[in-house]
Amino acid sequence: MTAPDTAPSTPADASVDTDPLAGFEADRRATFAAVADHLIPAAHGMASAGKVVSAARLRFVLRARPDLLEPLRAALRPGLGDGPAARIAILEAHEPDLLAALQLVVVGGYYTDKNVRERLGYPGQLAKQLYSWKYPEYMEEGLIDQVLARGPVWRDPATGRRAERPDS
Repeated sequence: MTAPDTAPSTPADASVDTDPLAGFEADRRATFAAVADHLIPAAHGMASAGKVVSAARLRFVLRARPDLLEPLRAALRPGLGDGPAARIAILEAHEPDLLAALQLVVVGGYYTDKNVRERLGYPGQLAKQLYSWKYPEYMEEGLIDQVLARGPVWRDPATGRRAERPDS
């Protein structure tokens, strides 16, 4: 399997006054909804991402992260397999950076939706009072010790694979 050609794109104006979905064709929106449904299907009384991530949610995410617009357009271009699973497999194998952008837009749109947060019982970020003279409970309980011992873990955006520590 060879790497698919990346579709040419035009620079997007990231200003707040510009609609990030202007010129976002209906077929790409349909492809987005199908991929979103595949990534986060309806389950346990929760709606699928394709139903939740409306045009308004998509605008919200793309206005917050205008750098995702062009990778999203490229990830949704025609000719990347038949169906969402094939599209995801091709992107994962050949363009993991585009897959990461697509996944971030889907997840960002889904979990910033008010109804989703309410159903999950997540009110969003809340201010928490911290006292400099108190030692945090998670430190006393040793919960973070395993994370610190493991060391940094991340995915290399160029390859999509888990990066390795140089000393391991």
